[in-house]
Amino acid sequence: MDERLAKALEFSNYRSTIENQKRNLRSRVDSLQTITYNNGSFKANKETISFVSTLINLGNDEIAVVDERDNPIEIDDPKDFLTTLVEAYMASMNEFLAESKKLAKARSIKSIMDW
Repeated sequence: MDERLAKALEFSNYRSTIENQKRNLRSRVDSLQTITYNNGSFKANKETISFVSTLINLGNDEIAVVDERDNPIEIDDPKDFLTTLVEAYMASMNEFLAESKKLAKARSIKSIMDW
């Protein structure tokens, strides 16, 4: 095989592997952001955190939030719920950042797969 063609194929494989690893990482982060609270399933994302924080700031002691399955869930302790959301979000973002840095430093398919 022509050397240029071999290098192009190797680079293509490298890019495909990087994209697959990024997709796997995003999926892992998504699963880390999913929490259960009061028999409801919630995403610990910026929108949910902001919404709950706003409700707390408006002085609500009990709130109802629609979960991922479109069920209204009563939250008796919104501050504890917010803390749980923020902890899950921060844990997922810290892992996302650390693994993204490792992936950015990978310069070969072998080093990506060892990741």
